[in-house]
Amino acid sequence: MPLQTSSLRSSPAAWQEVDRLNDEADAVLMLSMQRAQDLATQALALAERSGFEAGVARARMLIGYGHFYLANYPEASAAFQESAALAARLGLTAIEARNLNGLAITHVKTGQVGEALEYHLRCLQMVQGIGDRVGQGRTLNNIGNLYLDLRDYATALPYHLEALQLARQIGHPILISSASINAALDYHELGRFEEALALNETTLARAREAGYRQHEFLLLANMAANLLALGRLEGALAHAEAATQGSEELGDRENLCDVLVTRGRVLSRQGELEGARAVLSQAVALADELRLTLRQAEANLHLSGVLEALGLYREALHHARRAATAEQALMADVLSRRTQVLATQLKVERLEHRAAQEQLRNQELSSANAALQQAQERLAYQAQHDALTGLLNRAAFESHLEEAVAGGQPLGVLFLDLDHFKQVNDTLGHAVGDQLLIQVAERLRRSVREGDLVARQGGDEFTVLLRRVRAHEEAEAAAGRILAALSEPLTLAGRELTVTASIGVALAPEDGSDVTTLQKNADLAMYLAKRERHAVRRFQADLGAAALERLELEQALRVGIDRQELRLYYQPIVQARSLELVALEALVRWQHPTLGLLPPGRFIPVAETSDLIVRLGDWVLREACRQLREWRAQWPGLCMTVNVAPRQFARPGFAASVRALLAEYALDPDALILEVTEGAVMAEDGTPHEAAMAGTGLNLALDDFGTGYSSISRLHRLPAQWLKMDRSLIQDQGEPEGGRSSRPIVRALITFAHEAGLKVVAEGVERPEQLRELQDWGCDLIQGYLIARPAPPEALDLHGLFYPAPLTR
Repeated sequence: MPLQTSSLRSSPAAWQEVDRLNDEADAVLMLSMQRAQDLATQALALAERSGFEAGVARARMLIGYGHFYLANYPEASAAFQESAALAARLGLTAIEARNLNGLAITHVKTGQVGEALEYHLRCLQMVQGIGDRVGQGRTLNNIGNLYLDLRDYATALPYHLEALQLARQIGHPILISSASINAALDYHELGRFEEALALNETTLARAREAGYRQHEFLLLANMAANLLALGRLEGALAHAEAATQGSEELGDRENLCDVLVTRGRVLSRQGELEGARAVLSQAVALADELRLTLRQAEANLHLSGVLEALGLYREALHHARRAATAEQALMADVLSRRTQVLATQLKVERLEHRAAQEQLRNQELSSANAALQQAQERLAYQAQHDALTGLLNRAAFESHLEEAVAGGQPLGVLFLDLDHFKQVNDTLGHAVGDQLLIQVAERLRRSVREGDLVARQGGDEFTVLLRRVRAHEEAEAAAGRILAALSEPLTLAGRELTVTASIGVALAPEDGSDVTTLQKNADLAMYLAKRERHAVRRFQADLGAAALERLELEQALRVGIDRQELRLYYQPIVQARSLELVALEALVRWQHPTLGLLPPGRFIPVAETSDLIVRLGDWVLREACRQLREWRAQWPGLCMTVNVAPRQFARPGFAASVRALLAEYALDPDALILEVTEGAVMAEDGTPHEAAMAGTGLNLALDDFGTGYSSISRLHRLPAQWLKMDRSLIQDQGEPEGGRSSRPIVRALITFAHEAGLKVVAEGVERPEQLRELQDWGCDLIQGYLIARPAPPEALDLHGLFYPAPLTR
């Protein structure tokens, strides 16, 4: 840019003002980057008008540093280049060297560490040549920072200590503070936490005295990490909170991200898991926004640990995977940067007068490059393959599938899910489960043709890409071969096991012309196969909307259980006469992410026709026992009733698992009443399953009695304590048009139930006259909207139910 001609040209006063503005900008550079930018911009404008080229060079350099500290790296690099060229033309070696330093640290930030080291070396030569000890200390400090970024802390530390020694000798406060901070970081990463803390404490006092606010909050964050490593959690938390507030005020978002990770770790160590979760989630979001790969890895890793401690295993796994991905990316970036640095380290050796070690360094460089190549190849493999089985991972499979679809090839997609794999993990352990998955993967490899691809989606789910298949029959034949190969017996942990699977088939382009649709339709077909087990089903384009909705609802429910989307509502059961609370019935609801709160009628039938009813029932039992333990602390006699599906009730070991759950929550057996239908406790010949229930000590309530094929004559043989009359009987107590009143049936049921030794619960009581009749007939317990509607725990007034206001007769 040509300098403007004006009346100010060569004005000594104008030049003095330029120098003053530049001096002031330089002085506040570490205190207020924006203020420094404004002052340097004023100096630049005045220097250009007055023809003061040296002032222009220095002002552009200071503007470059302002851009650097504000993370505007392209603008910083351009300003340093312009200033360095002008300084070189004017022979201003000190300014040129400082620009080279700026270019070096900017290139480090943009990942160009090889060029950064070149700039550092040129800068070091210049400042040594002119005896600029400040420049020499600054450059040594920044070379140390370069190795710090490469995680080579043992190499970084000597550079930082040498820079610190020089800064102390010349009494340069900013350089003393910066080199001290960096040396303490090296100490910390090398596990020398006490040394790091002592150095940081000394530096903090000086930074506060000098007003270096950015350094102050950076030091507080680093000291919090030191104290955490030393197990001094209270001090760590106090420093972290102060650093958080200061970084927010200063707008230093990178330091804020660091300190949020430390705060989250401290809170986790203190057992404040929810607080740790919130802080680490904020750190993850900020790391993602700033694209700080190292912080993404750390924040996701520690958040995963907190979520696992909270029992949120699906979310924990998600963040653990994100941490692993970030760590892989970070290692790849570090290895790439080390390659660049290795290419220029010979020059460093010459500058440090290590000529005698040149041959050894060449050997080390060759070995390092070979090791780097191997590491890069290993990372590339890991990025595309499942760590356990060696199969392609989900991302790599989708990439290959997308390429095949784009090429217009006829192809098939198989979606495979192992049957009853969870039972293997639960009974034989996860180590045996992993060995099973490895053997399944090997059988899948051997079962497909050359050119076909096999991948592990995750868990016990696998996908197969079949190339050159033109009909469903071809794909189904391939799936059949896979089923046959898998079903061959195998031996694990001294046991012979037979593996079965359910496979869904989708073809391109008939069943989808894109990756998402193909995989979704193969997945839907697999759920059709899952209903039969050990089966192959093709996607049916003519599936009715209701059937498709049911399949999608089943998939969503499977995910919803893992994501803790289920909720329990509770409806009171009271004494018929006194209306005092006796028990609460646990009623499950589903807080669907898009459909809202769903009643059980929307999803229980779906669960009952799949394997989900057992998982859902287990969750309901555990949550009900947990809530009952809380309520029993105030009302020791309170009971809980829980509905149990026939499939859940018939499961081997069900009674033992319920007793174990009661013991876990310190509840006596009388605290829980299991509601089952008559069919669940009766054999096909009409006799009770007495053998299955003998000696269990569990209380049962016969639910929905009075519907279906209920038999009064069998009441005395049923292994139950309560009988719950279906609400339809209560609703028909009046005189329905064209029908008969249910009063005689209700009175008879109460009489016969009492003679069989059962208590009677009337469900669906909604009107006072129904209550009065039931009281007159000797009904024991009442449940219905007249007493209370089902509600979440926080909405129930249990105190009012234990001490009810009398209903007027």
